[in-house]
Amino acid sequence: MENTILIVDDEANILQALKRVFRREPYRVLTASSGAEGVEILQKEHVDLIISDQRMPEMDGTQFLARAKELYPETIRIILSGYTDVNSITEAINVGNVYKFILKPWEDEALRTTIRESLDIARLQRENKALTETIKKQNEELRYLNKNLGKEVENRVAEIKLQNEALKLARDILESLPIAVLGTDNEGSIALVNSLARGYFESEGQALLGSDLRHHFDEELIGIITYAINSEEQKEGQYKHKDGSSFDVYCIPLSRGNFEVPRSGTVISFLNRPRSH
Repeated sequence: MENTILIVDDEANILQALKRVFRREPYRVLTASSGAEGVEILQKEHVDLIISDQRMPEMDGTQFLARAKELYPETIRIILSGYTDVNSITEAINVGNVYKFILKPWEDEALRTTIRESLDIARLQRENKALTETIKKQNEELRYLNKNLGKEVENRVAEIKLQNEALKLARDILESLPIAVLGTDNEGSIALVNSLARGYFESEGQALLGSDLRHHFDEELIGIITYAINSEEQKEGQYKHKDGSSFDVYCIPLSRGNFEVPRSGTVISFLNRPRSH
């Protein structure tokens, strides 16, 4: 992006001479013949660097640059003077926050070098400010994410605790049911069993949990269960235990009712039928 330089001097020949110095440089050069005119230009134009004469009527260079500092503190400010008064230099530096103090007459190449270096510093300052703002914004976003991540973790932990409590309650209810209950996956493996079912159907040395239904029940019951799984419809039937006990059997696919989990297995309930005398 093209840099803009404002030159302020009450002598027209000085303004023209300085414009010639920067004729071949990639700058847009604006000129003002007084401090007041310079302030007017600053109020309308973006200026990257100011070169101002020190000794001017009505508003000297120090006063003008102090005003420029108020309006645009990031602008690089340079004083140009034919005087070597120490107090004047000190005042300009302190009041106008002047970056350089250049004496008249100047060397053209040295002046061009000074301006290039000054504009480089201004560019670095802008980039540093933008980087600082970016880092500040990213840190704020990081703090926000960390804060919300902490809340999300807390919510997830609370949810898991609630689920664990619900599972414990479900296990307690399952164990206290007055009927035998089995749960299977779609392949017929037993994934859930309560105490009554263990008491009725678990043989010594052969656990129900994790085993295949076919190892414990006859083909008629297997057919009922398979039908319920494949059709996703409730199926009822009877089962006669080897000890002579009879059961009404209810097979409910987990895709039915409130489960809403398609083809994920079935729950089998065994209601013990009283023996006839």
